[in-house]
Amino acid sequence: MDAKYINPFINGATNALETMAGLELERKTPYLKQENQTQGDVSGIIGFAGESVHGAVAMSFPQPLALKIYKQMMGESVFRITQDVEDCIGELANMVAGGAKTEFAEMGLSFHISIPTVVVGQGHTLVQRIDSPVMVIPFGVGKSRFLMEVTMKLGKNV
Repeated sequence: MDAKYINPFINGATNALETMAGLELERKTPYLKQENQTQGDVSGIIGFAGESVHGAVAMSFPQPLALKIYKQMMGESVFRITQDVEDCIGELANMVAGGAKTEFAEMGLSFHISIPTVVVGQGHTLVQRIDSPVMVIPFGVGKSRFLMEVTMKLGKNV
């Protein structure tokens, strides 16, 4: 997968988490996903589709980091993943996809974004429904980390 198609999602994640949660991200080395199980406790997933591109982006967080993001964004401490935390992670996925959508439009690619889905549970699986490789981009946040997964297909009327 060409980096020019991954970078808009990296930029979206960086901008959203730095701006909305005041967190500094350190991007680690990307790799191709080999299994469906994720390393997070809560994942926000959002699909996108247009005439010449479709795919999905998912962000998986360990519970402590998800709670920290919620506290930073909402100014309220919680001690477990609540519906509000799930909504926050879903909105974060929406912001990342929205930022990427803007960059893709500058490349001449347009798409619509789906409503975010949030999956909660240690050791949950994320199965992409697109027959395309899944690129995993790890991010360090202090002593913690989260994973972003991107998969997409390009082509006329994909």
